[in-house]
Amino acid sequence: MGVSSLLTDLLYPPACLLCHAPRPAAGSPRGAGVICQGCAARLMPSGPPVCARCGVGVPGAFDAVMECRACRQRPPAFDAARAPWAYTDAAREAVHRFKYQRRWRLGRWLASEMASAAAAAFPVEEVSAVLPVPQHWLTRRLRGFHGAGRLAEAVARSLGKPCLTSALRCRRRTATQSRLPWRARVRNVRGAFAANQRLVRHRTVLLVDDVLTSGATADACARALKAAGVR
Repeated sequence: MGVSSLLTDLLYPPACLLCHAPRPAAGSPRGAGVICQGCAARLMPSGPPVCARCGVGVPGAFDAVMECRACRQRPPAFDAARAPWAYTDAAREAVHRFKYQRRWRLGRWLASEMASAAAAAFPVEEVSAVLPVPQHWLTRRLRGFHGAGRLAEAVARSLGKPCLTSALRCRRRTATQSRLPWRARVRNVRGAFAANQRLVRHRTVLLVDDVLTSGATADACARALKAAGVR
C-alpha cells in the first residue's frame, strides 16, 4: 500500500458502502471488498442446485440436468442465465444504490462478482463479445445513466472480451418491467429489441443486465439476437 492510500485510510476510514459500518482497510486480507462482513453475510448466493436454464434455485432437485417448471413449460430463448446472488436483501440494496444513486464503486464490485459467476458457470472461452441489455434512447436521455451498459463494460474488461454496446438496440420505449405482472412483462417487451446482424452473426455472446426476475427481457433480447444469427 502506498503512502497516499495510508493517508486516505487515516483521514477517511474505510466504511461499508451499504450500512456505513467500519470495514478493514484495503491493504488487509479482509478489506478487498466494498461492503462489511455483516452485509456480506446478508447476500444469498444463487444455488446450487439451480435450474440449468434460468439459474433459479431448485430446492431438492438432484438430477444430472435440472430445469425449473417455468423453463420446462416455456423454454426461454437464452441458453443459460446466472447471477451471483438472489435478488433479495443486501443484493437488492446494492443494485438500487448503484442504479439510482450512481454509486460507481458498488457498480464495479457488482460487475466483478458477475464476471466471476459467469466464469464459473459458462464456457467463457467460447464467448466472443459481451452485450448489455439496451435502453431506449429516450429513457437513456431522461435518466442520463445506463446501468446495464456500465456493468457490461466492466464485466467485459474482467473477462478480457470486447463490449459491443451498439449490437443490440431497443426499438420502442417500454413500461418499467418491475411494475407489471408476469404475463404483462412478456407482452411489454415482445419484439422490442433488434440486433445488428453484421456485429453479432456467428458469435457466442454474453448478455448482461442488472437484474433478472421473470426473464422476459432476457428472453426478448435473446430472440432478437438469435434471429440475427447469434450462436
